[in-house]
Amino acid sequence: MMKVKYKYSQEKILINLIASSSFVTKEMLCDIKKYYNEDTSYHNFLHALQVASEVLRLNSNNFNIVEIKSLFFAALFHDAGHTGQASLLDEFTSLDIALKSLEEFEKKYDIWFLDKTLIRKAIIWTVFAKRWKLTDRFAKILWDLDIWVIWGDFLEFCYYGFPFWYELAQTEEEYITKTEINYFKYLMSFDKQIILSTEVRETLPNSLKNIKKFLATDNQILIDMMKTIKNEDITYDEFVEKYKSLV
Repeated sequence: MMKVKYKYSQEKILINLIASSSFVTKEMLCDIKKYYNEDTSYHNFLHALQVASEVLRLNSNNFNIVEIKSLFFAALFHDAGHTGQASLLDEFTSLDIALKSLEEFEKKYDIWFLDKTLIRKAIIWTVFAKRWKLTDRFAKILWDLDIWVIWGDFLEFCYYGFPFWYELAQTEEEYITKTEINYFKYLMSFDKQIILSTEVRETLPNSLKNIKKFLATDNQILIDMMKTIKNEDITYDEFVEKYKSLV
């Protein structure tokens, strides 16, 4: 795993955004953050915050308050304790941390109205690759947001997604010319209904289009973007300002 500069500035932005909801406070977020390792390039607290922020964007008309609140906390905890080594046990560890922590939170912060069964299914299914076998609605949604949240916009994909490949200890060239190309071909072999749930397609309608954007972007620009992500504590808005004219 290659070390990537942690994005403290962007973390602060997402914390302020998420804390403005009625579900969580900054103090609670600090309690959750202690379960995440900042040295993990991708599966860190910034990633959890990003996924949780996308849960808040889901159409509230499709859910009741217990469902959206439970999915929100599942997102915040879904990679807690992650090793950064893609271990099959990571999500089981995350689930154990989530259930024990939420029991404490219910006493410490007077949090109620959480569906623990929903949380359990949503977290545990983020580890399984056979997406097309999923039947649980909320497990599908969190799985989709965990993978596809980075494709709401092309530059958003680059900003939040590139650290994953550093976590796999890959060079920029390996990622650009081999790994991601093959991954995209794999994804495009599926029907869209399998890849994206109805709820997530409503929130992220341009996800699949960003694959073509990636393939059409000059490799040297992509490599430069990756190095920026690796070496700088740059916010998403700063990243967009730097590269929007090049892509």
